[in-house]
Amino acid sequence: MDLLLAWRNIWRNRKRTLITVTLVTLSVTVAVFMRSLQEGSYARMIENAVGSFTGYVQVHQKDYWDDKTLDNGMTENDTLMEKILSADGVKGVNLRLESFSLASHGNSTKGALIMGIIPEKDTLMDIQSRIKGGSYITEEDSSVILGSKLASFLNVSPGDTIVLLGQGHYGQSAVGAFPVKGIAKIPAPDLDRQIVIMPLKLAQNYFSFPNGLTSIVVLFDDPQRTQVITDKLNATLDTTSYKALSWQKMSPEMVDMINSDRAGGIMMIAILYMIIAFGVFGTVLMMTEERKKEFAVMVAIGMQKTKLATISFLETILMNSIGVIAGIAITIPIILYFMYNPLMMTGKEAESFEKLGIEPIMPTIMSFKIFFHQILVILSISLVAFMYSLISIMRLKIIKAIRR
Repeated sequence: MDLLLAWRNIWRNRKRTLITVTLVTLSVTVAVFMRSLQEGSYARMIENAVGSFTGYVQVHQKDYWDDKTLDNGMTENDTLMEKILSADGVKGVNLRLESFSLASHGNSTKGALIMGIIPEKDTLMDIQSRIKGGSYITEEDSSVILGSKLASFLNVSPGDTIVLLGQGHYGQSAVGAFPVKGIAKIPAPDLDRQIVIMPLKLAQNYFSFPNGLTSIVVLFDDPQRTQVITDKLNATLDTTSYKALSWQKMSPEMVDMINSDRAGGIMMIAILYMIIAFGVFGTVLMMTEERKKEFAVMVAIGMQKTKLATISFLETILMNSIGVIAGIAITIPIILYFMYNPLMMTGKEAESFEKLGIEPIMPTIMSFKIFFHQILVILSISLVAFMYSLISIMRLKIIKAIRR
């Protein structure tokens, strides 16, 4: 009965209710879409830079991350592999050998990141599906794959030969000429500008580092368990020799950038909701003031003030709930569309994204948390607005109100 009375009461003034519902609907639609676009962009950024390159967790020789030189690398170790693979949740590992060299072709020279991988087993980067020219390498190849932007800078095509010059293990010279077997489009623009991928054995030979590794990428299914896996590995490994690091520790600048941008987005939404809060409060204030005489009459004939307050509370919740439900219903198809058809940045905006090493693309993401947070905010606004009705009802002077 209370719910039915509240429903009928909010439609006594249809125009005012519709204005308030529309206001809440638009605010929820804008807020959910903005947050979905933000979080989707962060997820894509993390996937490009972390999920498809460094991995969410890596194991290194203890001093390697502070001083990334081959001299702080490690060698393949069966005991180490067994400990990593025995950790709960770990599905496998990718072995890497990384260092820098100068890559040259013709009159063009550029600093390049040399990465040795086991082609048949490196599922993380999925280079095979990213090949845009030529073909993929095998473990026995003496050829390399270049990032598409690096290949463009060096003016290299499949079949050409590049010269690499760098420093190997313990100061030895690293020099070699390598045929280019394929060109791959790497999602992270910064990486695409500098990466040279070669078979692990070839990299170990080039750097004069037999069985050498710089990192072991740990593979597992759920990125949400990153810190749990990291802690388990550090508890299992000999920490005097090895150390497991999460992607947050390996890429603190990305974490800071995401947190800073997220704070800016939340502040904009907070301003939007402040405006909405005044609109909702104005509606509640008018609904309360114009019905004070009605409230007084109902109390005079025996209705309890708590009953009136309950109905008033239900009116506020119902009115805002309609707006929330409508906003979510409108937003879900929009989010789904842009999830599969993401916004593509162009021109100067795309260039600014790429300078930060971010793919110029903005997809949305479907997340229950985003919807829950908006519902929580609207509920909080409703409760604060209802306080005015509650105070007015509880302090109601019957005789004075009836004479209004």
